[in-house]
Order: sequence, then C-alpha cells, then structure tokens
Amino acid sequence: MVSLGSLVFAWSKRLNYSGRRYYFHNGKDPLKILFFGSDEFSIHSLRALNDIKSTGSGILDSIQVVTRSPKWCGRGKSILKETPIMHVTDTMGLQNALFCDNKQELISLRDSVDFNMIVAVSFGQLIPPELLEKSSWSMNVHPSLLPKYKGSSPIQYSLLNRDEFTGVSIQTLHPTKFDHGSIICQTPPLNVAELLKKGTVSNFVEETPLKTAILMDQLGIAGGYLLKNIVLKGLYLQDPKTGYQPNPDIKPSYAPRIKSEQRKIHWENDDACTLTNKIGILGPLYTFKEVKLKSKDLLKRIIFHEVKETLERPAQLIYPGDFYYDGSTKLLYVLCSGNTCISISKLQFEGFAVESAESFNSKLRKRCGRDLFEKTLFVN
Repeated sequence: MVSLGSLVFAWSKRLNYSGRRYYFHNGKDPLKILFFGSDEFSIHSLRALNDIKSTGSGILDSIQVVTRSPKWCGRGKSILKETPIMHVTDTMGLQNALFCDNKQELISLRDSVDFNMIVAVSFGQLIPPELLEKSSWSMNVHPSLLPKYKGSSPIQYSLLNRDEFTGVSIQTLHPTKFDHGSIICQTPPLNVAELLKKGTVSNFVEETPLKTAILMDQLGIAGGYLLKNIVLKGLYLQDPKTGYQPNPDIKPSYAPRIKSEQRKIHWENDDACTLTNKIGILGPLYTFKEVKLKSKDLLKRIIFHEVKETLERPAQLIYPGDFYYDGSTKLLYVLCSGNTCISISKLQFEGFAVESAESFNSKLRKRCGRDLFEKTLFVN
C-alpha cells in the first residue's frame, strides 16, 4: 500500500523540489493569500499554506480566510451552525475569518483586504471576476481528476459510481464558470478502497456520512500536499498552454449538487448492498408508509438512520418493501431487490423524533390508523 507520504515524495521528484530549497513566486513581493473555504476538505489546504507561512521563509506573508456566515438551523432554528474552518483560524494563529454570503460582499474585499493570490477550496460560491482581476494568481483545489466530475459533489459521485480510483486537481479560477480553469497539477490516481481504509482524521459532525467524511479527509490531505508543492515550486506561474497536461483519457463528466430524490429508496431496484453503500455516502435514506388519518389516505415519510445488510430474511417478507419487526432481535427487517435484506435499528416517522425499531413498531397502529396498520409495506 502506497502512503500519502510516499506520494508526496513522488510529486516532489516530479516537481524537482528537493525539500531543502524554497522558490519565491517571482522574486518580488511575498504571497498575500485570500483564502476561501468552509469544510474539513478545505482546512487541509489552509493548513498546508499556513505551514509555509510558519517557516518564516518569506514566500508567504499573510493568509486571510473568508467563509460563509453562521446560520441558525434545526427545529425552531435553535442551533447556530458555523463552518468548520472557523474553528481552526485561532489555532493556526491567523486573523479571524471574514464572512461573505453574496457577490457584493465578495467584491467589497477588493478594497478592504491586501492580497495578490486567491485560493478557493469548497467555498460554494463563484469568485466574481471583479475580485479575480485584482489578484495576480488564483487556484482552486478540487477533489477529482478533472475534467471528470466537475461540480459540487465529486466525492459523492465517485463513491456512488464505485470508481476504483480518484484524485485531486489544482486549477486556476475561471471568472464565470465553476471548474473551467486551467489545470496546474494533479495527484496520480489514488485507490478509493485504500483511502477508505485510512479512516478520518477530522472531527466531523455526527450526521456526516462516513465514506464521504473519509474521502473528504484523505483527499484533503493529498490536496494540501499538492498545493504546498505547487506554491514552493512556483508552478502557478507556468503558462497553461505549455505547462501541465492532464491525462487525455479522462473524459469530462459532471457531479451536480446532490438532490433529495437521490436519497429516496426504490425497493424494486435497490438491493441491500446499494442501500448500505448509499447511506455511507449520502446519509439517511427515506421511503414512505401509507397511513389513513381522519378518513384520508396519506403517505408519510420514513427515514432510515441506522441500517445494516443482513443475511437473515424472515419468512414474512415476500415482496420488495415488505417489513417485519422481530421482537427477539429488536430490529426491523425489510426485503430489498434481489431477495436481499436490511435490518434497521433506528428510524424516524415523519413528524416525530428518531427512535428505535421497537418504539417505531409499538406506535405504528396509532400513527397509521387501524385500516393500514397491518399493511407492513414501504412504498416508493
């Protein structure tokens, strides 16, 4: 198994970087970076740049972080959610992050911050041309081997499509389109299965899907290494026409924002392996249960939070979507496509809190009505 450290050494040789010598970007002023980021993936790039700054080499003079404002969320808007990158600026000895939520606020940075390079990593907004025009250089760290998976969700699509390899690209920022810049450099193809074995290193919020979290961390580390070498070597100065040439065999594709519909279960098509894989990528999945309340037939959403693939298949399960609660295991079993089966330990009936399978089963009569209580079938 090749470690990321070994890959860094390989990249260093490829970039002709000895590890002992620093390269100034143009022999003039040191870099003053305006860094746009938000999540754990972007933190790894910020940390890599701050490592350069901390050496006192003179290559990198300052880093100003820009992120999105905290937002109230949850039931009754009772929880103030901050971007993860806000919590690391203090530990890195950087100035407090600035908040920008729209184009006008971004443009205002042109006159309020001194910078000559823009680095954007998982910021989620297009950096306007008015801001790019002031910057001598720009870079974006993207978790795919471009031009594959342009868009906001490359990690999720790589996992959903069960790709064998993935990687990281660093490109310039395009003034009007996402992921249409010139590629400066890329990692070699990285084996997805090997990356998943490494686990996470960041403290993700509980609801972050595990497989997605792991790749955010591991590709973030790889991207940070690559970004550091590009800055040290000054590869961002190269002419895009004569510089790095991406693999021509990589075909363009898109990874648009994940939609709610992609979390919906289709019992006739989705087998148990597909469903457990999706939960590790997209988080909780949902289906529907027919209910009859006040003489009205309705569909109520049922969200699955803790699901496992199982070889056990209760005899009561005949058609895909059939479910059965087993009092001895205190699990809810559901038949999936291909005669496969899942067991559920925690789920959520629409309008109620997350609960155990035992609690869900005991309250089903009251929630569904007498007429549909015994219809133990989830529907698309």
